[in-house]
Amino acid sequence: MIFQPKAIFFDWDHTLWDHDRNSKEVILELVQEFGLDKQSPFSMEAIWNSYQRINTGLWDDYQLGKISQSELRESRFIRFFEAIQVHGPAHEFSNFFLYRTPRKKHLMEGAQELIETIAPYYPLYILTNGFEDIQFIKVESSGIGHHFKELITSQVVGAKKPETAFFEYALKRANCAAEEALMVGDNWHADIYGANQAGIPAIHYNLFESSEAVWQISDLKHVKNHLKIYSNRDN
Repeated sequence: MIFQPKAIFFDWDHTLWDHDRNSKEVILELVQEFGLDKQSPFSMEAIWNSYQRINTGLWDDYQLGKISQSELRESRFIRFFEAIQVHGPAHEFSNFFLYRTPRKKHLMEGAQELIETIAPYYPLYILTNGFEDIQFIKVESSGIGHHFKELITSQVVGAKKPETAFFEYALKRANCAAEEALMVGDNWHADIYGANQAGIPAIHYNLFESSEAVWQISDLKHVKNHLKIYSNRDN
């Protein structure tokens, strides 16, 4: 199907910004700088896998409202240090992580080309459940942030994806009806199901999940296949 949306909404982490690659670089850098690799009995890959497991679990709890932002941040590296069997300043490690990670610039494959291609023709918005202080730095550091009209965070909205209230807020900011927008994201539940529940058509950038999405892609460049790209927007 070919869309002619008045606004395109993009998820950020795992859709445009390569969360895993950027986070892994920082985690492994800090593990070595803090000398934790010499303390831990585990390989660097196992250390990274431990962090991923803990972080994913905490984020799942945060998305469900079981823990707060501060609880996530305070407990994440305490649990991580316990899991990899090391002793050290977990709070200091966390501060370094929060400073360095959002300044990493790795994007998902094809993200920069896609955004630079479609930005002249469509208003683009970022919709994220990520923490506002971190997300603004990520977007500003990414090299593509200037192509977006607005970064809309769950903290500003007061609701998280997939809640309909989140998408209704985004539609108001974009000044368009649900059927006039398009959502692109990697998370079936938060991005695709949430958008569809709000009446917004959505394309699932699907690398790993089972999905009920009508429109699915495994390469970001294929988003363009669903868009009418004008040579002149006034035509």
